[in-house]
Amino acid sequence: MFGGGIVRKLFQAIAASGILYFSLEMFSAALLFSWPLSRRNRFAVKLPFFLIGLVGLSVILCFSVYLAAVSIAAVTGIDFPFMTIIWCGVMFFASALLVWGLHEVHFREALYCAACAYLMEHLAYCIRILLQLALPEEFMETGALGYWLTHIAVYGWIYLLFARRIIQDGRLSTTALDSFALTLVTLAVVLVMSMASSAYSFETAHAVYATFCCGTMLFGQVKQQEQIKSQSELALQRQMWSLHKTQYEMSKASIDAINRKCHDLKHQVAALRHVHDPERRDEVIDSLQSSVMIYDAAVETGNEILDTVLTEKSLICSRDEIALSCIADGKQLAFMDPVDLYTLVGNAMDNAIEAVLPLPAAERFIRLRVQERAGMAFLRIENSYRGVLELREGLPVTHKEDKQSHGFGLKSIRDIGEKYHGLLRFSTEGGQFILTLSFPLCEQQFTAGK
Repeated sequence: MFGGGIVRKLFQAIAASGILYFSLEMFSAALLFSWPLSRRNRFAVKLPFFLIGLVGLSVILCFSVYLAAVSIAAVTGIDFPFMTIIWCGVMFFASALLVWGLHEVHFREALYCAACAYLMEHLAYCIRILLQLALPEEFMETGALGYWLTHIAVYGWIYLLFARRIIQDGRLSTTALDSFALTLVTLAVVLVMSMASSAYSFETAHAVYATFCCGTMLFGQVKQQEQIKSQSELALQRQMWSLHKTQYEMSKASIDAINRKCHDLKHQVAALRHVHDPERRDEVIDSLQSSVMIYDAAVETGNEILDTVLTEKSLICSRDEIALSCIADGKQLAFMDPVDLYTLVGNAMDNAIEAVLPLPAAERFIRLRVQERAGMAFLRIENSYRGVLELREGLPVTHKEDKQSHGFGLKSIRDIGEKYHGLLRFSTEGGQFILTLSFPLCEQQFTAGK
């Protein structure tokens, strides 16, 4: 009887507080606000399972807390009046889990979306409280037609004015500190003020105050995201300028190498006209053959973009006496965007070339492999290496002065790998530095077919 009475009181408390409607409001707000985000595979299939599972876990958690509160009250005689605030807090974090489980975001970004969704839900609630002053109460009460119309209108308005401007290109830019700060402010405005207004009967004043606060905070997030986007674009422009400068220097170096070879060829051909000794003639012919070897630098892999970047790098390797070996099935990387592929292989080769240059010419080598194995596309680059590999946040640590430029190339490789669900590994073995990137081909085919 005791257990049945507790369960009955729990459901009576849930029904009386309207928190079932609140659960619907929070989940719908979280889904709508996060709608522009990039979704994980099989979004529609996962959605009902996530909703059912999270609601079930939330009920179990709240029930456990309620049992503990009842036990404390039975022993101490102190009542526990905060069932609603606990349920609201649980649903807030359940909404963050819902966004995180269905979209390709970090948890801090999901927490940020949940905070914005909470602001959306509370703004609709406050507007409904204010509308009750002018409209019949039975029309605006929870579950009535006015309730649904208010939430639909406010949610749609916030989605168009805020969500689509905060989330652009399927991505959300936010730091863990921003997410934590917004979460704290949201909980303070919504939870604490709501409980205080209910306890001391100033709901109307709170509705006016909270409407202003929620709207201002959402507008502030739009401005913050616009500022982040402007800073990112400026940083990208600087990076592109740096890349173009590097590309120009590499192209100039390649052209200079070809010009030197052509100049040497001209003199060697002229000298060959006057050589009558057979042995001397053979030496000059061998020298000529060595000079034209630079034109064998062209690489053919079956992928035009990969051919271009490897040919450029092979000219540099030829100039700097680096033994380059390429065994590549370029078709295995056809799923990649041309700019991503060029940037990925170009950065990886630049790092390898930079690493072997301090070594004696006889020890300089780079080996590149692209192949398919067990449904995975593998890109593997090996280069001669002396030193101890030190990793920080999964990336090799450089001891050069220009750490920012070096770090940008490595982070670019990592970001492109993550974009295509690849696994990036760095290792050393037998005097070699090894970079390995593996991509699941089935996911690339699924993505391309969507």
